[in-house]
Amino acid sequence: MSTWSCYYGQQDKTEELARFDLVVLAVGGQNPVPLRKAGVKCLVYVSLGEVHADSPYYAEAAKSGLLVSYNENWNSWVVDIRRPEWKKMLFEQIIPDALKAGYDGLFFDTLDSPIDMQRRDPDTYKGTERSSVELIKDIRKHYPKLLLCQNRGFDIIQRSGPYVDYFLIEGLSSSMDIGTQIRSDVTEKDRDFLISKARAALKNNRKLVVLSLDYVPFDDVKNIDKAYDFSRKQGFVPYVSTPELNQVNTYAPAP
Repeated sequence: MSTWSCYYGQQDKTEELARFDLVVLAVGGQNPVPLRKAGVKCLVYVSLGEVHADSPYYAEAAKSGLLVSYNENWNSWVVDIRRPEWKKMLFEQIIPDALKAGYDGLFFDTLDSPIDMQRRDPDTYKGTERSSVELIKDIRKHYPKLLLCQNRGFDIIQRSGPYVDYFLIEGLSSSMDIGTQIRSDVTEKDRDFLISKARAALKNNRKLVVLSLDYVPFDDVKNIDKAYDFSRKQGFVPYVSTPELNQVNTYAPAP
């Protein structure tokens, strides 16, 4: 594969998305069926580390005492990923519900949130990293034929990398502030860290495909070109959009 896209919008963007080899879609968003018929691999978004306050699973997660920290940026709650009740919800409700429309695989998001809880309070949240890796291993075992993509989770990617097909790096070259929509370059130090983690993951899984997602306004062609060029030079597969991911950017400079 050489192209990919991430689209969480609700409008039908089949024509635009059919240009890509791989797309990541939201539950209840873009219909994956016509895209799969066109030969596009479709992954569906699944939050492994958080539950949104408007989620149909929120009430049960709260009742089970799984919610440990509020994320005001996204109006969501970090869950205790170590708890068997969370694993049960994922395997019996959340993942099966996400796959109902018909997809080729799963896109794992928000793993950084529970892992960060262990980093901040290692005594209280001891074992969170290990549980995160075990969860991905269990999902691979349960769904051996699905394509799996891990977003971030740099602390565990060396251990979880052998069980996933794709690893996504957000903000490799360029980022945007959600509130102000102001774009900024990623520092060289941060870029070196991201690349080193990807390289380490590739050592444990030579077939792993590393994706990059940079945030640049659609009219800023100069910085879009720079993001694509830098990612490709690392051997990664790039895509550039805006933080809302509710539009499809079909512009991509030639390799």
